[in-house]
Amino acid sequence: MEINQKLLATFVRARVKKIALGFWVAEYGVGYRESFAGGSAAFNGAGASPEAIRFHYDVGTEFFRTWLGDELIYSAARWRDPLSNAPGLPTLEAAQTNKLDFHLRSVRAGAGRSLLDIGCGWGALMRRAVETFGAAEAIGATLSSEQFDYVRGLNIPRTTLNLQSYETLALTEPVDGIVTVGALEHFAKPQLLRSEKITIYGNFFDRCRSFLAPGGRLSLQTIFWQRVDRRLASEIVPSSVFPESDLPYLDEVLEASQRQFRTLYLESSEDDYSLTLREWLKRLRRAHKQSPHLVDEAKFLFHEDYLRRCVVGFQRHRISLARIVLERL
Repeated sequence: MEINQKLLATFVRARVKKIALGFWVAEYGVGYRESFAGGSAAFNGAGASPEAIRFHYDVGTEFFRTWLGDELIYSAARWRDPLSNAPGLPTLEAAQTNKLDFHLRSVRAGAGRSLLDIGCGWGALMRRAVETFGAAEAIGATLSSEQFDYVRGLNIPRTTLNLQSYETLALTEPVDGIVTVGALEHFAKPQLLRSEKITIYGNFFDRCRSFLAPGGRLSLQTIFWQRVDRRLASEIVPSSVFPESDLPYLDEVLEASQRQFRTLYLESSEDDYSLTLREWLKRLRRAHKQSPHLVDEAKFLFHEDYLRRCVVGFQRHRISLARIVLERL
């Protein structure tokens, strides 16, 4: 069989380029279930549709519990204060609590004050805001049906839950603080221009400003593209894991927020996510052996590979983690 050497060389260069970029390639397979068929035509939001969110998150709360832990916190822990010489925290649970407390202190959560959690997950931050910090009210928003049902079943006092996007959310009164952890990554679809993404993020910050009382704060945590060329980012978006979602660049977030907010604090840490991912991997592997009825072979292989590739992404500085504290102008 005659081989076109020019085409072969082009293919090899493309593969090498993608491997060198870091942790993912667009061809990465779905594995244990059908590929995402696309969101409803009725959804006209800027980012991931409810169907896309449920495709990733609605695969069994007890499955997630086996490797996230009982608090079901699906975002990077805060293992140490980057401005301190103190040693890192010894356990995932302690580091996750430290992360929750960082965000709650950043928005001055406490008695007589209200809080909005955009992308509230399984409710860990809302519960800590009310039960530990004494918040007067905690409002949550999620697009995941399983998360919504789970949090509603917790019957956390002084909380309100909404199964909807920040784009359509309506509050009866302004809140004193907003926390959003691991949600911004779903607010823009892949392959958009930088200007288009900044417009989307700007609309998000406009909405947050409208939700906040004067002087209110927003504490945000997100993964962001770091050492990845903008022209190549769309090629390594893990669309088979997080469909209809793209990571921001840090400069996009800062530029999009500058009209509505002043930046009070910013920290960045690849280590926080690498350590969290390694702990999740260890627990996932253990659960696969001990609880195969919850972590079957196909589901295990899919999530192990996805988590392992994410570790590589952080190690190679292709992606990083930011925590940003903003105050309403």
